[in-house]
Amino acid sequence: RVKSLSLEGCSLLTTEGLESLVLSWKELQRLRVVSCNNIKDIEVTPSLASVFSVLKELKWRPDTKSVLADSLFGTGMGGKGGKFFKR
Repeated sequence: RVKSLSLEGCSLLTTEGLESLVLSWKELQRLRVVSCNNIKDIEVTPSLASVFSVLKELKWRPDTKSVLADSLFGTGMGGKGGKFFKR
């Protein structure tokens, strides 16, 4: 049972691949995605976003152009456990 997933520099992983993993791991509580250049904010589906909303911790910086974390800050996404998008 995977509860925490940390990905950094995974240049071959796509948004679709990440979604497939995350949706299959029902007990995931923490997700960290940093410098994974094939994962794009614009490709995040509603299904993947719904998983983000129940995580206890989410760090989302897949690339240097990512704005999702900033635009969602304060909405409660990823804040269930009291931690918001760590910077």
